[in-house]
Amino acid sequence: MAFEETKGDKTVEACVQRAPGGMFKGYVRRTLKRGTQVLRQVVGRDAGRPVRTEAEAMELAEAAANRELAR
Repeated sequence: MAFEETKGDKTVEACVQRAPGGMFKGYVRRTLKRGTQVLRQVVGRDAGRPVRTEAEAMELAEAAANRELAR
């Protein structure tokens, strides 16, 4: 995890995981606080497709995390 940002009650983290075929895929972890509840969700669909390098996957995940904060 190289990117983590909080806006209000929402925290997003950009992360990278291994994908099949020696590739890497970015994903976004989203945490929402609603009163006493903490809701955690992993969103990978918007973070791009599998790519060859970990750095490329992190770039795609960071872009998705920034879009998530804009909502």
